[in-house]
Amino acid sequence: MVSTELNSHSLVLEFSEDDSDFSTDSRLEDGVSDVTDEHEMAYYERAVVEIARGDKYICMICTVEMDYSCKMYACEGCYRVFDFECIREWALKSTKKTAERIWKCPNCYRVNSRVPPSGRPTCWCGKVVNPEPNPLDPNSCGQTCDAPICPHGCSKQCHLGPHPQCERTSTIRCRCGKHSKEVFCYDLSSMKGRHKFECRETCGLPLACGIHTCEKLCHSGLCGPCPAKLYSKDEEHRIRCYCGLESKDSIECKNVKVAGELSKNKAGDSWIGAFSCSRKRKLEYRCHKHSFVQACVPSPSISGTLPCPYSPKLLKTCPCGRTPLKDLGSPRKACTSPIPNCDSICGKKLACGKHTCPFRCHDGPCMDPCSQIEVRRCACHQRLFSVSCQFQGEPRCNIKCESLMSCRRHRCTERCCSGRPDAERRRKIAYSSRELLDESLVESQHICLKECNLTLSCGIHKCQMKCHPGKCPPCLESDSNDMVCPCGKTVVEAPVRCGTKLPPCRYPCIRVVEGVSSCAHRPTPHACHSLAEPCPPCTAIVFKPCKCGKRTKVRTLCFQNDVSCGTTCNKQLENCPHLCQKSCHLPGECQKSCKQICNRQRTHCQHKCPLRCHGNSECPDLPCTVVVPVTCQCGLTESFVTCGANSEAVSSQATAVLPCTEECEIHKRHLQLKEAFGISDCSDPVSRARTESCESLALTATTFEQLELPYSEQALGTFARQQAWCAQIEETLNKFMNDDEKTSLHFKPMKPAQRLFVRHLAKSYNLYSESQDPEPKRSVFIKKLDNGSSIIPKIRLADSLVIYQSFKQMEKEKKAQRMESQTTTRLINFPSVEEAKLKRAENNAFMLTNLSAGTAEEDLVRLFAEHLKPTLVKNPLFKVVKSRKTAYIYPEDYTDISANVERDLEALVGHFDYICKECFIGDGVELCHIDVSTFEEPAE
Repeated sequence: MVSTELNSHSLVLEFSEDDSDFSTDSRLEDGVSDVTDEHEMAYYERAVVEIARGDKYICMICTVEMDYSCKMYACEGCYRVFDFECIREWALKSTKKTAERIWKCPNCYRVNSRVPPSGRPTCWCGKVVNPEPNPLDPNSCGQTCDAPICPHGCSKQCHLGPHPQCERTSTIRCRCGKHSKEVFCYDLSSMKGRHKFECRETCGLPLACGIHTCEKLCHSGLCGPCPAKLYSKDEEHRIRCYCGLESKDSIECKNVKVAGELSKNKAGDSWIGAFSCSRKRKLEYRCHKHSFVQACVPSPSISGTLPCPYSPKLLKTCPCGRTPLKDLGSPRKACTSPIPNCDSICGKKLACGKHTCPFRCHDGPCMDPCSQIEVRRCACHQRLFSVSCQFQGEPRCNIKCESLMSCRRHRCTERCCSGRPDAERRRKIAYSSRELLDESLVESQHICLKECNLTLSCGIHKCQMKCHPGKCPPCLESDSNDMVCPCGKTVVEAPVRCGTKLPPCRYPCIRVVEGVSSCAHRPTPHACHSLAEPCPPCTAIVFKPCKCGKRTKVRTLCFQNDVSCGTTCNKQLENCPHLCQKSCHLPGECQKSCKQICNRQRTHCQHKCPLRCHGNSECPDLPCTVVVPVTCQCGLTESFVTCGANSEAVSSQATAVLPCTEECEIHKRHLQLKEAFGISDCSDPVSRARTESCESLALTATTFEQLELPYSEQALGTFARQQAWCAQIEETLNKFMNDDEKTSLHFKPMKPAQRLFVRHLAKSYNLYSESQDPEPKRSVFIKKLDNGSSIIPKIRLADSLVIYQSFKQMEKEKKAQRMESQTTTRLINFPSVEEAKLKRAENNAFMLTNLSAGTAEEDLVRLFAEHLKPTLVKNPLFKVVKSRKTAYIYPEDYTDISANVERDLEALVGHFDYICKECFIGDGVELCHIDVSTFEEPAE
């Protein structure tokens, strides 16, 4: 028997060796059971005592202490007691979540399919529903248990736990029935239901032969055939067969079958036949002209005694038996006379039992074997075959079955399977999920006999069952050793079921406690883990050399071995003039194939070769595909054509000239206005030549219309307030105009003021526009005109805004002058304010000393130009003085730079010095002051 101990909070069952008695000695004192030593009691008996006290035993589900007044339910497997309503709610929730409608005990996980009925708690034995509270023996009805554990029933009072062994006696008889004895009822279970014993005496009952008796020891059932053997006395009295052709010296008694009559031969000798031999005799009829064959049978026939069946006296019909011989001509005179045949079909039953003889009336035996053709279905009932009647078995087709096996994982691979018809009928029946797991509903041909061999939930062992449907059973292997974490503070006590995982240990790893690591750094703090798992990598900050060797100290983490400085290799490739573009890498791992653009100067034009790198070979002499601009004489009208220069043609940019248009004249007027308003480009020589005429033109422009701007005054006013958004709309319209495939454009919904700007702007582009959709989804739709008059304005919004603002400013100044002429202002002691002079810079250039041979100005631009873009150093220049092995980097206006520019130079000198040394182009970089004489080459 198995017993467990359970404390007030433990759910772990322990085994006890106490299996002799399930009753406890108790005594009544003041009406309460007082147990002398609770530790010697079985766990289920101790549970009843704790429930009677009402202060220790808790329900595992609601964790409330139970007393004798509670409605209780006990598990039939572990006898754990639960509150009835709690276990009922547990069972209802579990059955709703499982397809099999089952629930498990919260303590031992015993599977149950029956949910406790609502409001019907019973006593331990189940006889009384809603038992009265019993403070002495909680939930016990006080009646005899009477559970059907044996024919007498359990004699213990209504109790919790397993039933005790029945100690009553019963009378049983031996197998042969000669003797009987008294045994205890609990010993009958060890007899496996036979309830009989062996007396070890000889049976002695007469056998079927009536001569010998049974020599077996005490047994049940029939005695069986006689095992005795009979022997002949001498050579004259040998044991003979029925026909007398064979004889034996001995024979088993069970094989002796004596005939009712004596066997005789032609000489008149007689004998008793005891068995049938395998030989056959040829006997003659009384006519001595015909004969027949006879096997060894009791009362064998004697040759020449039987009448001939072919004699005229006995044979009256033709061979088929349908026509009398007297109707077929002259009568026969002897048995050897031929037997006439009629014209009817023979029609006698053939040996197959299904067909009749198809021949006309004939002598001799009928067709054997039968060769009639019949239509049969194959074994799987999918095809019909025409086969001969003598064909044994069923014809077979070549169709593969493909029916699901009982495991519901494999399919039948048998061709022409005889179980396919049953499988098709089974497939059309809607079985429940539980019935699908029942192999008894599957035909025998489709019972899967393969081994399951799937990995169990433990992840280690394989399922030893044959291939089956559903989940594999849990692994039953266990370990007798405790499962302990490496630090020893988290333990799962034995026996440990296979697949059990050690719970996470919240204590630090043993290596952290010991301070041991392979890299001599202090281990990173982390929780205890399995020894099979490595500790987290060391994240201490260290310095290591990079892969390419350019830097010996790169800041990285301790565990990182692939260290990169991130710089581009820039080594000369072997097969082309380009440099390696891979970042920091091991020596010898430069690019094997160059994927860069050739970018070498073409011979017949100023463009670069756009082809993919083709090594050191010459660039192909193909027409240049670069698109170049072609303008008119004034430079306003612009178009784009392909360069097309090669050894046979000149660039189109040098030969093509566009004619000027009306827009060119308007643009010239706009330039004059910009000059007049002081916003002209000083670098434009045409504008400088026309300054005086522009000023007079600005004085004459007294209205907005005289400016002849392509945009309305409202559009320019909106652009002045929302330049970023308006610039996006202008860019969108420019893209729309440049796209020849698009003819219309629909903007997203926007506010009225924004829609008004879009429509004014569309008018400047000569586009059709309208507002569509109701508010608040109202938007603007624009479309190009069919006559092709839609065009992008020659002047942008930003330039027009400058002209417009300058015009408005001039209007204000003119108005102020008119106001000033009408008033008099007197200034007294008005001091002059001197403008603060900016501090000039002492250093105005970078100087690279001891420059490496072969270093060109292009190399300096590639290395340093990118770093000067965000500074105040505008239009930097790069100069190499080869005679001095010196290079200079300086701004274009180096003679007149401020202290702010010098401050940016001082901020970059350290970084430029690092780049110079890292790329091996010089000894270093320092600041200097340069003038015109600095770049003069010394006289030879």
